[in-house]
Amino acid sequence: MNNFSQIFVVGDIHGCHIFLTQIHKKILDKSNNTSGNKLLIYLGDYIDRGPKIKETIQALLNFQPDNFQQIFLLGNHEQMMLDFINNVPDSLYLWILNGGNETLNSYGIKGTEFFNNETKSNETIRNELINNIPKNHLQFYNNLTLSYQWGEYFFVHAGIDPDVPLDKQDKNTLIWQRRSKFFSNTKVLEKIIVHGHTPQPKIENLANRINLDTGAFYTGILSCLIIDTKTGKKQFISTAN
Repeated sequence: MNNFSQIFVVGDIHGCHIFLTQIHKKILDKSNNTSGNKLLIYLGDYIDRGPKIKETIQALLNFQPDNFQQIFLLGNHEQMMLDFINNVPDSLYLWILNGGNETLNSYGIKGTEFFNNETKSNETIRNELINNIPKNHLQFYNNLTLSYQWGEYFFVHAGIDPDVPLDKQDKNTLIWQRRSKFFSNTKVLEKIIVHGHTPQPKIENLANRINLDTGAFYTGILSCLIIDTKTGKKQFISTAN
């Protein structure tokens, strides 16, 4: 099952449907001349900020090339939406602060001027969202996984606590981590951490971690890591090259 010839890892998409389509084409181009099964991992944050959330999710569901296994990780933005759907207190406020309005609009929910004397109640917005999201999209969100390990790599949305074993990591850390003790850490970790969540002008390819979030919504650059499992060689592609 883990006998892959290539591993592809895509950073934070944030509703940038056009860039996702472009990176999918590049992935296919890079995989065409390599036989065997391939693994495609998405690092989470598919929703919010960008204008084409619904189309982005549908594109992820539709992209099913031959000989590819796909892993979809949970991002903090999907967790915020799920918290709202599951009636967690104050969850709409946090979600809207982080770009949730674009997701609501993409699913056809209007009039959510949350900071301007709320035109709709939380319950009304929640019910509209649940009724408007296609069932396969909601299933997609509910089936997202926290992390994935392969060989010397640990794939996760945001990062880890370097003081805690990988099998004991807290969920909030895995999807929200931005503390300096992770980013400033230069020590060898259990595995190389491949993550997104914290946008950078270019890919951070360090000895102990790789950050693939190049801020697609802001920069137009959606990035992808390719690992040749036979040679161990790493390659990076993006919508900018």
